[in-house]
Amino acid sequence: MTTSLAPTDESIAQLRTVAEKLLGAGAVTLESIDGGRNSRVYRLRAASGCYAFKTYFRHASDARARMDTEFGALRFLWDNGERRVPEPVVAGAQYDCAIYEWIEGERAGAGEISERDIHAATDFLIRLREWKDRPGTEHLRPASEACFSARALVECLRGRLEPLLARTDHAELSDYLRRDLTPVLNEICAAAEMQLGGAFDRDLPDQFRTLSPSDFGFHNALRRNGELVFLDFEYFGWDDPVKMICDFLLHPGMTASPELKRLYAATLGREFPEAAGRVPVFFPLFGLKWCLILLNEFLPAQLLRRKFAGMNERDIEARQSEQLSKARSMLRVVLAGASHFPYGD
Repeated sequence: MTTSLAPTDESIAQLRTVAEKLLGAGAVTLESIDGGRNSRVYRLRAASGCYAFKTYFRHASDARARMDTEFGALRFLWDNGERRVPEPVVAGAQYDCAIYEWIEGERAGAGEISERDIHAATDFLIRLREWKDRPGTEHLRPASEACFSARALVECLRGRLEPLLARTDHAELSDYLRRDLTPVLNEICAAAEMQLGGAFDRDLPDQFRTLSPSDFGFHNALRRNGELVFLDFEYFGWDDPVKMICDFLLHPGMTASPELKRLYAATLGREFPEAAGRVPVFFPLFGLKWCLILLNEFLPAQLLRRKFAGMNERDIEARQSEQLSKARSMLRVVLAGASHFPYGD
């Protein structure tokens, strides 16, 4: 199925036909809801019940198989008894879409985050580590942009920076990148190489890697009957626990208080002792990565994803301005974190 940049009556009709074929049911209805920025999500109603129907963006510039990854991850989790994620129902690989259990609940990130929520999140991640030797894990890929050495992470940062520097048509973006971000990136990368010494180039051994949703946090969770259900496994796979820790602490959409972030870092630091000592060094590096992720809105392929998810030109311009402001704020976090890790003891 071709992916149009905005849903139309015709494309909705096509999706209904696909949904009916996948479910083996007739007379389904689709209601568009707020989904991710890389996909469209619909509430699907059929005689057999209510489901989430998700269509995924695919572009030649992005080799990630989002649907395969997410459906496979949720299938693995359900097969191992995990029930705090949506049940995968059926996938349509040829259509880049899948059907999942409908989760009725409220966005967890929209309300107050509690200590109980932190424990629910860390317990989930610890269970993933405990399942790393279960049948089926041999088929799981590395998480999206998994970097198993500091050298690989630095190369990832520079790879993300290069296409942004090529956007010379946007003066404010160019000024921020050349005057502010690039000098800090060079300084932080050099400091990490000096601090890590020979470990800078050394890959993390397999026994210290873990399974991770990669894009994990309360922004991707629903509260159902007081319990958290975790969503969005498009980036799932093998990863360095340091990334799992740092991304949660740095994510711009995270609403947890500094005290609760310290609880999160301390809990996972105890469970992943090999990672705990590396977190302060990697924290500013992952902060720089978040600066660059926030600026994805200026890249052509990302603009296509946003249009696919339903954003119009005015929304995109406003979002670019908002994201540039967030990138400036994140750079301040990086500079502060480089001198003192804010979530230690």
